Amino acid sequence: MTMNAVAKMPKTAKERGKVAPAKLAHVVLRTPPERAKTVLDWYKVVLEGEAMFETDAFGFVTYDDEHHRVAVLGFPGLKEHVDGHAGMHHMAFTYENLGDLMHTYERLRDEHDIKPEFCINHGPTTSMYYFDPDKNQVELQVDNIPVEQFAEYFDNGEFTENPIGIKFDPDELSARLKAGEDEKSLLQRPDGIPPDLSEFPAN
Repeated sequence: MTMNAVAKMPKTAKERGKVAPAKLAHVVLRTPPERAKTVLDWYKVVLEGEAMFETDAFGFVTYDDEHHRVAVLGFPGLKEHVDGHAGMHHMAFTYENLGDLMHTYERLRDEHDIKPEFCINHGPTTSMYYFDPDKNQVELQVDNIPVEQFAEYFDNGEFTENPIGIKFDPDELSARLKAGEDEKSLLQRPDGIPPDLSEFPAN
């Protein structure tokens, strides 16, 4: 595997004089009509979202100032999900800090019995991967380093040496955070052996 790192964050398209999207607006998921409400409700619970509009067959979920971030559409005649097909691997949502991420982990675990399939400190992020009812993979994460330091991190060789990360126990991480351990130290990727790609949940 060949890896290339840059010495600094690339210029934005606007800084390069290009016309590019202002933002990534939303993700639209399709599901059998009879499961549309179940999938929509899952995203409302996980993201603490509200429906901008919904029927029994489709709906739009928002959690910030965007009119919708996730849409779910019921399509008749769909086949069920099959693992191992080409396509989107996951979508990711970033939290402001580790406390918010762990609060969300505990809320989903304790109030809704929604638990992550896989937890890993990638180095740049601390990430927890969930499956929605259709087995779409959803990453909830927090940045481990300031955005302006990402290029420096990718250039220092640590990510090249281990681009996958080190798994972690979310209950242990939560307990350490509650015990008052410094968040910055908790976000540092520990030493260890990275998991094999076969250990990642298949979708």
